[in-house]
Order: sequence, then C-alpha cells, then structure tokens
Amino acid sequence: MKKVNVLLSIVLVLMFAMFALGSGEETSKNQGTGTAENQESDTSIGDYTVEIQSCRLAKDYEGKDVVIVKYFYTNVANDDATAFFTAFDETVYQNGVGLNESYFVDDSAKYNSDNQMKEIKKGASLEVEVAYELNDTTTDIEVEVKELFSFDDTIITKTFSIAQ
Repeated sequence: MKKVNVLLSIVLVLMFAMFALGSGEETSKNQGTGTAENQESDTSIGDYTVEIQSCRLAKDYEGKDVVIVKYFYTNVANDDATAFFTAFDETVYQNGVGLNESYFVDDSAKYNSDNQMKEIKKGASLEVEVAYELNDTTTDIEVEVKELFSFDDTIITKTFSIAQ
C-alpha cells in the first residue's frame, strides 16, 4: 500500500511539472477588429472551434451598462460532451482591465445565458451569450478566449468598438 501511494505521488508530481512547464510558447490567433456586428471567423482551439461573433449593449437589472458577447463553438474532436463554461476561459477587457460577468440582465435585452452550461457532443455546435459589466460605453472592448485546461497556449482575440 505504501508503494502505491509513493508511486501515485511521483506520477502526480510529474504531471504537475509537465503542466507547469507546458510548451513555453504562446500562440495568439487574432480575429481582427470590428464593430458590434462584424465579420465571422472561427478558429481552432484544441478539440474545439470557437468564434467570437458579435457584441451588443444592454442594461442589467440595476440599469448599469453591460455588453453581451456572442460566441459560437463546436466540439470537433472531444468524445466527451462539453459545455462552453467548462471548455473555455474567456475574458473581456476594457482599458486593459478585465470585466466582471453580469448574471442578471434586464429582460428587454433578450439575453440567453442558458447555453453556457449546455453540454454538446462531438460534432455539435452551439451559440452562447455571456454578459459583462462595462466601465463605460465609449471605450473599445477586447475579447480573449483560450481553452480552460490545455497545454495549447492558443488565444483567440477580437476587439469591438462599442461607442454609441
């Protein structure tokens, strides 16, 4: 029993070391800049493709400004059904500062947050919306998406002009 625990500990330490070291390279795939309704372009990240499609302004339940970013992702090669929120780490920046997600958007925004948690099987695709609290409504936002757990350092970025 003691040998099994030691062997398991060694394997875990080696796995952690491999994860921490990674490939040492960062790959960034920039989808370009655009307006709130711009061209579509998908990019591969690991077992998925993800497209940062568009954004639109809305209000949260307190009347504060939010931006709703629309993503489209496909499970290309993962045999396990996967949800957007467990597959990707997405961050939206304004003036270089990450924005907090907004969970309670005004009903008039027709915001559908349900798809973030829906699992999709290999070959399936799904449109997902995520809302973020804005600092202002004049400064561009930069959206970054990377795979949540991966040795692949690919980051997809897209900038949107949200000025009204």
